[in-house]
Amino acid sequence: MGIPHLMQNLQTYGEKVLFQQQDGTKLSAPSIIDGPALAYHVYYICLSRRGGARNALDAIPSYKELAYAIIAWLDQLETYSIGM
Repeated sequence: MGIPHLMQNLQTYGEKVLFQQQDGTKLSAPSIIDGPALAYHVYYICLSRRGGARNALDAIPSYKELAYAIIAWLDQLETYSIGM
């Protein structure tokens, strides 16, 4: 999904930001979180946790599981002091 080569074409105009936690852990991240990309990312995180599923329908995560995973992912970003 998305626009082909957009990131490559815009990279020269951007500024790379390095976030650092209080314990010294560093995170390099883009300054914009794309909603659909976040949804797909979290969906596949949840899907990967279901290794024992018998079929594709068993592997589909619930909305509750997706919501908890998104909140956990955004909470993790907050630990890096990334403003939302």
